[in-house]
Amino acid sequence: MRGPALALLPALALLLAPLGAQGRNAESMRAMVVRNGHLVMRSVVKPKPGAGEVRIRIRAAAVNPADWKLARVAARFGPDPILGLDASGVIDAVGPSVTGWKRGDEVIALTRPPHGAYAQYAVTPVEFIAPKPRALSFAQAAGIPVAGITAWRSLIDVAHLQKGQRILIDGGAGGVGSAAVQIAKAQGAYVIATASASNAQFLRSIGADEVIDYTAGPFEQKVKDVDVVLDTVSPQDGIRAMSTLKPGGILVSIVGLMPAEECAAHRIRCSAPGSSGGQPAAPYLRHIATLADTGRYQVNVERVFPLDRAGEAWTLNREGHTRGKLILSVRD
Repeated sequence: MRGPALALLPALALLLAPLGAQGRNAESMRAMVVRNGHLVMRSVVKPKPGAGEVRIRIRAAAVNPADWKLARVAARFGPDPILGLDASGVIDAVGPSVTGWKRGDEVIALTRPPHGAYAQYAVTPVEFIAPKPRALSFAQAAGIPVAGITAWRSLIDVAHLQKGQRILIDGGAGGVGSAAVQIAKAQGAYVIATASASNAQFLRSIGADEVIDYTAGPFEQKVKDVDVVLDTVSPQDGIRAMSTLKPGGILVSIVGLMPAEECAAHRIRCSAPGSSGGQPAAPYLRHIATLADTGRYQVNVERVFPLDRAGEAWTLNREGHTRGKLILSVRD
């Protein structure tokens, strides 16, 4: 990709929802906390699940641009908050009123500060968990939530992508882009993706019908008459991509709103996933888990870092050239 996939919209909305009861017990755990804008390893008190929550023993956490962006405003979450939105692991304890889940269940989850996934344990409401796909490792599964939900909401909820439609995914090799390629293909669309030449084979392997090398000339001159564009790169790319759409087509951007006058001039609709309003993530996670278990969705893990090297993962993530996801391995 040419820029980070800013999968912030559904993730940040979760932060506005009530945090719920967060009692604590006397046990401790290791966690990467944010102190003065930097990640540091500390021994902290293990969170206790409140009503409607579960505690997850984290096996892996994914890195998202939202993580290091939230570090800039970490003080709003209290002293030494734990970041990390994407998690996979095993339920360790259930809170009062929880039904349908038990200790030992393997799950994927959306977590949130101050009890995020960069830790040995995290708590989250049951509305934000789903069974871990059996077909994926914990490292792969941890890469599903933010990228997968963002892609699903963009293509299904907003664009209403239909079988037989043509879609251009700008930035197909990144976390959101690669999720979108697979969701679009599962929906029966004809999928065109932009990427560097080095990522062409990867994108074809996950369902892209065409791959346009953006380094070999303007991508917008190489594709026309698409029904949907998903821009994961930049507002500038979104404006360039408008000319690829049919009149009446839709451009969905996860990297900023498009100028209304440009959209009108091209006779297209422009939209964004918008805020999820803290709505439950479980239905989205279950849809994607089903795709994974039927062989139609995978997560490419670019690199795995131990938890105490999360800062290095952030540096790489900021560069915006990752194929798939960067993962933190969390061990006891």
